[in-house]
Amino acid sequence: MPFPADTAGTSPADQRFGDALAVAELPVIMEVERSGANGADLLQDRNAGDLVRRYEELGAPALSVVTGSWFGGTARLLDEVVAETSLPVLVKDFFTKEKQIRQVAEAGAAAVLLAATILPHRLMATLVDACLSHGVTPFVEITSAAELSALTRPEACVVAVNNKDIRTRGSTEPDLDRSHDLLPRVRAAGAGLTVGAGGIATPEEAAALLAVGYRGLLIGTGLLRAADLDTWFAGLRALLPDAESLRQAEPHAPDPDGHPRQAAEPAVRTGAAGRTERAPASSAPSTGAAAV
Repeated sequence: MPFPADTAGTSPADQRFGDALAVAELPVIMEVERSGANGADLLQDRNAGDLVRRYEELGAPALSVVTGSWFGGTARLLDEVVAETSLPVLVKDFFTKEKQIRQVAEAGAAAVLLAATILPHRLMATLVDACLSHGVTPFVEITSAAELSALTRPEACVVAVNNKDIRTRGSTEPDLDRSHDLLPRVRAAGAGLTVGAGGIATPEEAAALLAVGYRGLLIGTGLLRAADLDTWFAGLRALLPDAESLRQAEPHAPDPDGHPRQAAEPAVRTGAAGRTERAPASSAPSTGAAAV
């Protein structure tokens, strides 16, 4: 399934990030992040290259790297990640200028985070256009339905619902109900692809978001703190339908003849409100919150 972006006036590279998620058997964007919101070391004894190779072994379709200084990131971290992989890479930082987008595009980024919570509407439109002109996917992160009004070209964007509050550096308790509540609004806005992000700690939480229709997940701290990544992903795979059923569940995905698909029955059962209870994490004890 191609990423349904309007490609007029854009580079073919614009779709590389979205396409990787749209066809992925396991649509999890796996993140490289040095520090949590409280300064806790998330890499521990691993370097960026070690983590990238591990994520590739686990089947990551795309990677994310946090270069924001709040979380111990630097521009050099992007260089280290890009040097180790051919997977499309999302860069997470506080982008406010076209020049910043051009620089990370030249460094090899395939997608750029644009945080609707902190960007004025006019600037958001300018930065979305800047992303497309430099051949990177706008990865627009929202926390409320009102922020969707900032999207001028939603069909060309990956739209992520962040369950954390970026204004507190992600240090507050995540609200996964937000992803469940906002998905219909994000779809109605015409988003090219939908992603659930922030505070996803367990395979059960991840599977529940995919079951209700998200086409991708962005997971950072939940993976970086996991005691055993093989066990974590085995748990997720056991809860998921096969890849074809996932694609059928996405209302934007046509069949091979171009006709709309019928929604498949979710493989993960959720409660009456479409949510699951937070299950015990398959991870080491938490020492603090982080961006994702």
